[in-house]
Amino acid sequence: MQIEIFDTDVVVPSEVHVNIYADEIQAIENTSTGEYWIYTAAIYERVATPVLNHLIHHRYNKDMAGWEQYIQQNDAKIHWVDLRNNLDKKHVLERWLKFVVDDCFQEKCFYFSLLGINLSNLNLAEFANSQQFNSVYNRFFRSMLQYSLKKFFGEGVVVDHIFHEEGQQSNHAYFDWHTVCQLNQDEALNFACSRVEFLSKDHTVDERSNVIQLCDALLGIFKDVFHGSDLSGSSTKRAILEGDFVQNLFIPRIIKKPKNKNSRYSYADRFNISLFPARSTEADSMERLMNNYYDLSRLELGYGHTGQMRLF
Repeated sequence: MQIEIFDTDVVVPSEVHVNIYADEIQAIENTSTGEYWIYTAAIYERVATPVLNHLIHHRYNKDMAGWEQYIQQNDAKIHWVDLRNNLDKKHVLERWLKFVVDDCFQEKCFYFSLLGINLSNLNLAEFANSQQFNSVYNRFFRSMLQYSLKKFFGEGVVVDHIFHEEGQQSNHAYFDWHTVCQLNQDEALNFACSRVEFLSKDHTVDERSNVIQLCDALLGIFKDVFHGSDLSGSSTKRAILEGDFVQNLFIPRIIKKPKNKNSRYSYADRFNISLFPARSTEADSMERLMNNYYDLSRLELGYGHTGQMRLF
C-alpha cells in the first residue's frame, strides 16, 4: 500500500521580482592620492513595494496641504554635479534621503549598491584597448549586479527590468544585451528582460528617472565623502553632507561598520559598498587569488571643507 504524506508546514518561498536602476561616474581623480577611479551604483526595487512611488510622493511633498501649488519648484532635476546653491533641489533631495533613513525603521524596501574601481591599481592591459572604459565598466557592472542581487534577495530572484542612465554605454554595441546574457548564465538569477533599457535623467520625460536621479545623488555623495571636496561655494551640498543621512547612517554605519547586522537601522543586507582593487597585481601571481577589496571600516575619508580635509 502506498502512503502519500503531505507536509502542510512546508512554505514555498514566492519569487522576488526586482527592477534595477543604475548610473555611473566616469574616470575621476582623487586629488588626495592621485589615483583615478570609476564608479557604478544601482538602486534595487522590489516590484511588490516600489521605491518609485515613494520618491514621487516625497518629491512633491504630498503630505503637505496644498502641495499642488509647488509642483513647478519640486520638479527641479536632481544632479549632484550641478546641485550648487539651489533650495528647491536641496529640499527635494533632503526629503528623499529622509525617506531612505525612515525606511530603515519601516518598510525596508530600499536596496542600494555601489562599486568603485581604482583604475590606478588595475592592470588595464587585460582589457580591450578600444573603448577601454566600456570594457572595464561592463565587466564590473555585471559583477556588482550579480553579487548584490544574491546578497539582497537570495537565489531565484527575477529581474523584470534593468534601467541605466543614458551615457557611453548606450552607444556600445554589446552592453545592453550582453549584460543580461552574461548574468543569465548564473543559475541563481532569472531575467524577464533581455536588454538593459536606457533612461534620461529627466523625470518629466519618464517618471522612472526619479530613481536614476537619487542614484546619481548617492554616487555624488560617496565620491565627495571619499575623495574630499571643496564645499565653500555650495551651501546645498554642505547641508546634505552634514545632514542626518550622511552623518548618522552613511558614514558611521554603511561605510564604517558595513557588516553590522545588529544595527537598529537594518542596513547590512540592503546596502553594499565595495572598492576594488586595493593593490595592483599581476595576472598569474598568487596575490591575484587573495581578497583584493578595500576594508571599508579602515577607509580614510577625504570629506571636509576648505582647509579641513581628512575629518574622519
